[in-house]
Amino acid sequence: MSLAIALLAPVVVVLMFLGFQAALWNHAKAEARVLARETALLAARRGMGSDQAARAGVAAAPTTLQHVSVAVSRSGGEVVVVVTGVAPGILQGTSTDVSVRVAVPAEGWVPL
Repeated sequence: MSLAIALLAPVVVVLMFLGFQAALWNHAKAEARVLARETALLAARRGMGSDQAARAGVAAAPTTLQHVSVAVSRSGGEVVVVVTGVAPGILQGTSTDVSVRVAVPAEGWVPL
């Protein structure tokens, strides 16, 4: 019985570590997605300029993402926002890059 516990304990610890690490990465990706969506809505619906919306997005960046970069562009009646950052890891070297792209239609009066 003690031999089985001694052999299985490291496996259980590694599986728990992997599960927690995957949850951290998933949470960081969700935060980046929310940030991209909110920034796109600022630019598309509130009429903010691309630079102003990007600055507002970086200012509202979530705390778990590191080295956050927000790029806003307009093309063909759409506002496209790309958010990049680094998702932290539990141990050094387990962090990963996160990149999210969101496109929403621009709203407003369009002359015929």
